[in-house]
Amino acid sequence: MTKDTLSKLGGTLSILVGVSYVVVGISYVLTPTTQRPGSDVAEFFPSFAQNPMWVMLEYWAFALGALVALGAVLAISETVRTANEGWVRWASNLATVGFAVTAINFFRLLAIQPARAEAYLAGDAATKAAIAANEGLLNLDPQGWLGFGAVGLWVLVVSLLALRGGTWPQSLTYVGIAVAIAYWLVVAGYVLGIETLILIAASLGGIILGPIWYIWVGLRLRQAG
Repeated sequence: MTKDTLSKLGGTLSILVGVSYVVVGISYVLTPTTQRPGSDVAEFFPSFAQNPMWVMLEYWAFALGALVALGAVLAISETVRTANEGWVRWASNLATVGFAVTAINFFRLLAIQPARAEAYLAGDAATKAAIAANEGLLNLDPQGWLGFGAVGLWVLVVSLLALRGGTWPQSLTYVGIAVAIAYWLVVAGYVLGIETLILIAASLGGIILGPIWYIWVGLRLRQAG
């Protein structure tokens, strides 16, 4: 793949990542509180069975967005690779792992969550207890260290290198730094059990900053290609 075709494809994929983040952020905000992370299963499954739309939409947006992000990482990293190849390669590898784990995790949830809800509602007390006991094992990245923390580190690295080298407009690099912080707020929210941090990250980072950064970078890549 030539550099021009990488830029064009990566730019398109980056724009799609931005769109997927808008969908994730909106769907998370509109998801009933009984279906958000950390909800008790006794509240989650009846609520999910009654209206699974927003949770399932969030799962689809995360899964598909992570898939297209795998290509965007390659193209975005290439724009700053000469500034510090070691840091760029390490950080981009971390981001690739993070997005891959995210894709696997949410495609898995799409397949098993409706079946779990059906089994929970139809099951006896022992079935309900067994499903509840395995709740903590459901998520492949329960605290978001890979899907959010590693990806946030990559965004920070490429933004700082672009700032130092003058590769991007300064305003774009500052947005990237803010996006990295938003990613880490998600990790902090899960680790500390503070849903407000996750909500702030979804609202500010998911609906506003994340899409701005990915779409802006994507447009620049397509112009370069």
